[in-house]
Amino acid sequence: MRLLTYLLGPGVTAGDVALAAVDVGLVAYLCYRILLLIRGTRAVAILSGLLLIGLAYLGAEWLGLVTLSWLLGHFLSYSFIFGVIVLFLPDIRRALAELGRSSPILALFAGGDAHARLETVDAVVRAAVALAQSRLGALIVIERSATLSELAASGLPLDAALSPELLVCVFQPSGPIHDGAVILRGSRIAAAGCLLPLSAAPASAELGTRHRAALGLAEEVDAAVVVVSEERSEISVALEGALHRNLDESGLRVLLNGLFARSRNASRAAGLA
Repeated sequence: MRLLTYLLGPGVTAGDVALAAVDVGLVAYLCYRILLLIRGTRAVAILSGLLLIGLAYLGAEWLGLVTLSWLLGHFLSYSFIFGVIVLFLPDIRRALAELGRSSPILALFAGGDAHARLETVDAVVRAAVALAQSRLGALIVIERSATLSELAASGLPLDAALSPELLVCVFQPSGPIHDGAVILRGSRIAAAGCLLPLSAAPASAELGTRHRAALGLAEEVDAAVVVVSEERSEISVALEGALHRNLDESGLRVLLNGLFARSRNASRAAGLA
């Protein structure tokens, strides 16, 4: 009782305790949902850096390091917070879009997800194998938890039904958008000819621009990028900053099906939370 009086003030009632519990629970749930929305993006690394700076500030205060605490305190001032908002602006827009897409109200109208996932995997696998056999390069981006609307805006909007034949046609050398990436959203082609960020990490000499672009995107957001090398007729998948190389048809199918299974389990867990 003394603890409740200390936290909530004198004259605390059972209603005050229940209201405080609801308040804390809502804030905790909100923080949890925000963490789910920013997973797989650069925002996580930025937040980790800010947390370390905050811990260093508290440590400097506790140790009496006046100059260091003054410097870190001003670094974490309101002016810096506004700067962080500007820095996080793309992630904030992406998070709000993802929040709307994951709404349970919209989920009531979604059906046939499992069948659509199987069709998507089959179309990507068949197209990748056909492109590799024809020695045609390709970049196929599969959206996962991160929304790639800004990236899709750099290319040609299509919003077309996904098919292996259409993917093969997009990457024909005679086409004007064969050098860019195709972005898949669900069972549709959202855009083609999109520009991907190149990885800044040191790459092997045998990796070309397509592989570096695939790694660059996989390092920044939670997306899977299928790469077909025209020089080696090799199929690879960039995922979570790593490149899975030399995949055959069955290996590619197993990997992509596993990705969809993980996404489905994560969404189910988030819905139960």
